[in-house]
This record gives sequence, structure tokens and C-alpha cells, in this order.
Amino acid sequence: DIHVPIHVVRGPKNSLNNRFLPYDQIRTEAVLSLDDDVFLTHEEILFSFRVWRENRDRIVGLPGRLHSWNSESSSWFYNRELSCELSLVLTGAAFFHKYYMYVYTNDMPAVIRDKVDEYMNCEDIAFNFLVSHITRKPPVKTTSKRTFYCDQCGENTLWMEQTHISERDTCINFFCTVYGYNPLMYTQYRADSVLYHNRVSDNEVKCFARV
Repeated sequence: DIHVPIHVVRGPKNSLNNRFLPYDQIRTEAVLSLDDDVFLTHEEILFSFRVWRENRDRIVGLPGRLHSWNSESSSWFYNRELSCELSLVLTGAAFFHKYYMYVYTNDMPAVIRDKVDEYMNCEDIAFNFLVSHITRKPPVKTTSKRTFYCDQCGENTLWMEQTHISERDTCINFFCTVYGYNPLMYTQYRADSVLYHNRVSDNEVKCFARV
């Protein structure tokens, strides 16, 4: 028993933009956004929420990515490689303030939401663009978890489509055109619990055992 009501809301249409609709049922400032193929531990959720409470104007979550510049094509591309920095935290496992859902749905240029519907992709990139544009701050990545593996998911998941990455490249460049600049900001910061990787004696207990 989680002691809170569960509401299942059917969106007005099949759209990834529905993720950011400011439903009346959301009564809290904090919103935890999760993909249906994501598995998080209680510690990962609790620690990420505590980090968000100290960074309420940012996206705070686990999977980090970055945008990179291709000098040959003179364009941006979506980078999934390991790096010492990041500029995106994917909303498949992230906390953010409900306020940004209102802005995404009502104030963000409609052509961006249209592009998300056209590709059935890029809503997380669009959300990162929006928040970084408003705050001029990068997102905050928590824990060392970099990606998620779902052994129960079939081959029809959106991120496994062959065009998935190329569409995300196009989205980044299109969003830059709409905004008139690239608002994404790089960071080399990651939040881990204070005693992460520290050895403690048998009579001491860490706040978080694995994060």
C-alpha cells in the first residue's frame, strides 16, 4: 500500500507530448517521469529526489547524454558515447518541476511539439532545450547508472528503430533554428551520495548502500 491514489489518464491522442501535459491530478511540485521499460531501485529514486529538492529549477535524473558538433557537416548530433561531460538528462528517468509542463504545453513554440509528433521522438530533447533556455543551467545527473536494459522489451520499442538516432540529430538542429541558438549547456558534474565508494566499518551504516 503506497497510501496515495493512482490515476490512469488517457491522453487526447497518441503523442509523446502527453508526457508533459500538466494534468490536474498532479498535486506536487516534483514530477517523476519514467519510461515503461525503466527499472529503478528505491535508493535511486529517493536519492535523485533529494538532489532535485536542492535543484528545483533543473532536470535531475539518471541517464545522461550530450550534443556534439560535427565539423564536417557543420551541424549538431546526438551523442550517446561515454564522455566526461553531458548536456542532456533523458526524461525516461528524471525529476523536474511541474511548472515546466505548463510551459512546454502552452508557451513553447508549437512547431517543436509538431516535430515531436512527426517523428514520434525527441520529446526529451525538446524538454531539455526548454529548461536550459529558461534557466541557462545544465541538468543534473545522479548516480553512475548510464543506461537501461530491458530484457522483457520487444523489438518494436521506439528507441530500437533504425531512424531513431538520425531523427534525434535532426531534432537538435531544428530546435536550434527555432530558438535562434543552442541553449543546451555542458556540465562535468554528477551527484553521488556522500559515502559512495567509501568503506565503512561493520558498526556504521551508509545512507545509501549502492548510490
